[in-house]
Amino acid sequence: MVFHVKNVHTRKRKLPMMMFFILTILTLSLFLVQLSPVSAQDQTARLTGIIYDEGVDTNGDGAFDYLNLGVEVNVTTAATYVVDGGGLYDPTYNFVAVGANNSVYLDVGIHVVYLALNGSEIYALTVNPTTIASIYLYDEANNMLSELHDLELSTTYSYDEFQSPIINIEFTEIEREIILDQAGSIYVTNAYRITNIGFWINTIEIGFPEDAYDFEVRDEMGTLEVSTENEIITVNLRSIIDTNETETLYLNYHIPWENYVSQQNGVDYSLQFTFYEQFNSRIGKLSVSITLPKGAEFQSSTPQTSSLQETMTFAFSDVTPSQDLNFNINYKYLVFWGSFYPTIWVGILAIAASAIVLFLGTPKTITASTIQVPSKDLKIFIDAYEEKTRIRSELESLEERLQKGKIPRRRYKVRKKMLDGRLSTVSRNLSSLREKIRAAGSKYANMMRQIEVTEANLEGAERDLQRVESRYRRGEVSKGAYRKLLEEYNRRIEAAEATIDGVLLRLRE
Repeated sequence: MVFHVKNVHTRKRKLPMMMFFILTILTLSLFLVQLSPVSAQDQTARLTGIIYDEGVDTNGDGAFDYLNLGVEVNVTTAATYVVDGGGLYDPTYNFVAVGANNSVYLDVGIHVVYLALNGSEIYALTVNPTTIASIYLYDEANNMLSELHDLELSTTYSYDEFQSPIINIEFTEIEREIILDQAGSIYVTNAYRITNIGFWINTIEIGFPEDAYDFEVRDEMGTLEVSTENEIITVNLRSIIDTNETETLYLNYHIPWENYVSQQNGVDYSLQFTFYEQFNSRIGKLSVSITLPKGAEFQSSTPQTSSLQETMTFAFSDVTPSQDLNFNINYKYLVFWGSFYPTIWVGILAIAASAIVLFLGTPKTITASTIQVPSKDLKIFIDAYEEKTRIRSELESLEERLQKGKIPRRRYKVRKKMLDGRLSTVSRNLSSLREKIRAAGSKYANMMRQIEVTEANLEGAERDLQRVESRYRRGEVSKGAYRKLLEEYNRRIEAAEATIDGVLLRLRE
């Protein structure tokens, strides 16, 4: 009986506890049910995932000035919102980093916000876009409310449907040298300092005489690829020149003597040419030097010059296309001078050969000696280059640590300033050593040249990598395109580093 009584009392104690547990669960369930609508109400606006697109021709010339992108937004709280979209690519991930944003006040309901994507950007990169990479929705406080990625456009646009970019370059300075030699040829060298004051460019067109030949075009890093048509040479630049950036190019060629030099009485000559070919933009500063054949005697010129030397220099400022840049130089020249120096050299060589035969008998094969670079200089160069590589690596690591918040910005600036100073010193030392090693012979000159060209390729790949990372963070590049470009740029960087390592290994030998 005692046991039975205890059991009854136990049940009585358990019943209120079970009721309390059930009521608690029901209360929590009701609270969670009510919480969901509240959360939904907190989202003041969102992107619906619906977009519209069409090409727009604003001036009626038959080309789209921009791609008009309509983005549908569902607003639950009236306020000012910002729609930001960008990045177009084709099925093979050829990418156009074009973007636009629009800040607009929206009432409650569904609205379409329009973004105007620059058509010239599409034309310039010759990409036929089918997909927009990213679209974002922000509130006034710049909080991101909604995002969309990789949305198909309604149609595939051809790049040539869009407006071609307006190219506007200015010749800040041109230096030209015209050389007439004894052999009867004319060699023209040109140095152009060009400033881009229009849309970004990756090619430049330069005029040349219609009968020019043996072209050589290069920049500070080496030879560039070109194409010629209708007295215009199109230069493919090593990298893009953005607005207000400056580039220096060198164009050299020959022109036929008989087309520009006339002769009278066997000794009187006249050179008729132009200080510069027809052009379409202003030239800030133009200087032209003319070098007559060795032994020539200057007579007169139009325009006049006070110089009576074999080399004359003319200088102009603020040259415009309407100016007459033709000139004429008259000089006397004996044909004897044309063969005078070659005759002297032939005579010297003949005398030298006779002396060898007389004193040494039949000449033996002479092997040209190669100047050897002191091993100490090579070791200093290699050590300095390896130090440069370590500093660059440390700078990259420092930047990465700053972005991840692992180092205070003040400490970052101090450390970076110190590393930049060290890098500048090492680079100057390397430049001096490079010239010393280059002078030791063609073998070493080629190796130094290979390092310089590879360094330029490496820096270009690193710049491209930084740009695509920045665009990806801004949402201008889709994840798939970003990964593909990342692989390409890293492959270029690894190939350049391997090439430099190979040259350094040969120097160690």
